Amino acid sequence: MTETPEQWQPNARLRAGDADRQRAIEALTNAWRAGRLTRDEFQERSQKSLAVTYTDEIDDLTADIGGLSTYPDRGLAPYQDATLVPASDETPVVDSWQSEPDENLPVKYAPEGSSGSALSVGVMSGMDKVGNWTVAPTHVSIGFWGGTTIDLREAVFTSPETTITCIAVMGGVEVIVPPEMEVRVGGIGFMGGFGWNKLDQARPRRQAPAGNPVVTINGLGFWGGVGITRKERGEPTR
Repeated sequence: MTETPEQWQPNARLRAGDADRQRAIEALTNAWRAGRLTRDEFQERSQKSLAVTYTDEIDDLTADIGGLSTYPDRGLAPYQDATLVPASDETPVVDSWQSEPDENLPVKYAPEGSSGSALSVGVMSGMDKVGNWTVAPTHVSIGFWGGTTIDLREAVFTSPETTITCIAVMGGVEVIVPPEMEVRVGGIGFMGGFGWNKLDQARPRRQAPAGNPVVTINGLGFWGGVGITRKERGEPTR
């Protein structure tokens, strides 16, 4: 005989379904893109959320990022995304590195004939492209159960038009660009996230020098996330 919700034991654990695991991934992705989780924390929790058996295990993984809705009275209510919404009276924080922006920044291009780096892969691990590295006209970055960081603030370019394809599968890819860079975003988030960490960063903060590179970012976030953010030079990567 099939048990009804009223016949369940009060302390019985409720089993999680695929939809619950998916919502947990989405909540973790939102938290990572908002800067509330580090890349390593996002990777670890995402992997654990895919393997959970009970809903309270998901609750444990999301408790410190706002949590997810529970199952009141065993009504099987769906989880809600844990999205951070700033309070209306919150005082904006002005970071010290934004008070003295660099002006007339030189454009960095590699010598003619340079190839540059065309691939970065993080499989169950991390891969960072930071500092003074040379980026190819077309670069592919893959985070599969792992993560990659593409920092373009000090990068040396080989072309004024650069395309970066980011593919995050149960992992994460973070792209960091300087304040003045023109960036075009055209990726897809499927059961995950793809885009700017903050919408107000979509436009450059100041005018770029003549001949500054233009970067196009496309790709896919599948049960994972691709986040793009602007940071001043000298600001920590994480």
